[in-house]
Amino acid sequence: MNPSPGGAETRTEARLRAALAARAALLTPHDLRPAAPEGRSWGVRRVYGAVLAAVAVAAAAAVLALLPAGVAPSPAPPAQAPTRSVPPPSEPPATPTPGPAAPSVADPSP
Repeated sequence: MNPSPGGAETRTEARLRAALAARAALLTPHDLRPAAPEGRSWGVRRVYGAVLAAVAVAAAAAVLALLPAGVAPSPAPPAQAPTRSVPPPSEPPATPTPGPAAPSVADPSP
């Protein structure tokens, strides 16, 4: 801090310096340590979740252990041909009768 030009401290500077020194004296080494964690380190929900997961794994293992090993699943029924959902038309459509492909040319008479 630069002292005032005459080398003497002003009244405001002296008061400010005294206030800062008083505030610094209030701090102790205990205040400078990190705060202790508050609350539980493992929450109740986390414990319930772990217990629930363990119960689910145990239930799955029990089901697999108690099922008979020789039981095979029943086979699926055979596939069937698809059925037609639209009925066929009652009358066949009219077909045009074909005409001659080329004009007939008669042989000239002698």
